[in-house]
Amino acid sequence: MSHPGSLRFIVSAEPRSQGSMTAVYNRRLGIARVRHANAPALSLWRAQCKHAAQGAGAVVWQGPIGMRMVFGLHAPQDRRHGYPKRPDLDKLVRAVLDALTDVCYEDDSQVIRLRASKVWAPTTLIEVWQIERQAAQGQQSIWRNNAQRLETD
Repeated sequence: MSHPGSLRFIVSAEPRSQGSMTAVYNRRLGIARVRHANAPALSLWRAQCKHAAQGAGAVVWQGPIGMRMVFGLHAPQDRRHGYPKRPDLDKLVRAVLDALTDVCYEDDSQVIRLRASKVWAPTTLIEVWQIERQAAQGQQSIWRNNAQRLETD
């Protein structure tokens, strides 16, 4: 941890995505449930993220949060694409955001800055930090600067 209000940890496991939902119907009870298609693997991945964060000294922060995630994936035999294609990056991110709820923040809606990538590596790196609250005027200036940058691209 580089300073108070920041946390950095490594998860030494294959990342799992929070992917599609599937319906499961119990005919005997007449009850239908919806669950994640890869529920056992996803539950294990979330628990590994949670334990790694707790081991690094995680506390539940209030206010805006920034995150960086570098997902380490096993390289396939066929690397013709030259980059890790699956699983989808947004689904990997969602799994980590949910895993760290009530560990690093109360709700993942607190995350206002996010940087994520996939690489061929044996581990996943996750950084979480608090962002100082900015005055409304400061937010408007950030918005204006970003809007101008988009217009010139």
